[in-house]
Amino acid sequence: MARREQAAKLAANPGVAGEINAHFLCAALQKVLGPSDVVINEAIRNIPVVLAQMPRTSPGSLVGLAGAGLGFAANMALGMKLAMPDRIVMPIMGDGTFFFSNPQSVLAVSQQYGLPIFAVVLDNSGWGAVKEATLRVYPAGEAKGIGQFGSTYGPPMDFGKIAEACGAHGELVSDPAMVDGAIVRCLAAVRSGRSAVLHAKVTKL
Repeated sequence: MARREQAAKLAANPGVAGEINAHFLCAALQKVLGPSDVVINEAIRNIPVVLAQMPRTSPGSLVGLAGAGLGFAANMALGMKLAMPDRIVMPIMGDGTFFFSNPQSVLAVSQQYGLPIFAVVLDNSGWGAVKEATLRVYPAGEAKGIGQFGSTYGPPMDFGKIAEACGAHGELVSDPAMVDGAIVRCLAAVRSGRSAVLHAKVTKL
């Protein structure tokens, strides 16, 4: 009970434009899932957020990875959808792991073989693991002094456009007020037989 109350408290803050609170977003996603729908948790820095806000109680409804292998979630989602076609399969990734997943190939296979998945990208604008590793080794180093850790990307990306190029439905959300509508549209696309990518700009690393 205490954990549920704490999770609800964390999800009550929606965040701000440009930095949606990941707790708020995941709580909204949880509301649309049935008990047997599948969450594949590859959110990396936000793995604890997914676990707190998206409790899964049915066997096989939560999948993760204990070790290395970044980029597995979207690919695994295709196999799980093939095995369980009546369930919504939702891989939740960070922006880095979305890049690693070879999304164009995933979405092309999804379209070719009728395996619609609902992919969610929690975009914190970089690789948190790289920043944290740098600070562990050089806690007072030059990188910290100038605030540059070699952990951010180049030009801003719209992963929803990648989805559209592959015949899927794509949404880019950066404002908490956009979240509910985007989820509804993505879910409608998946239920109609098309994959969907929800690219959400969450709190930055």
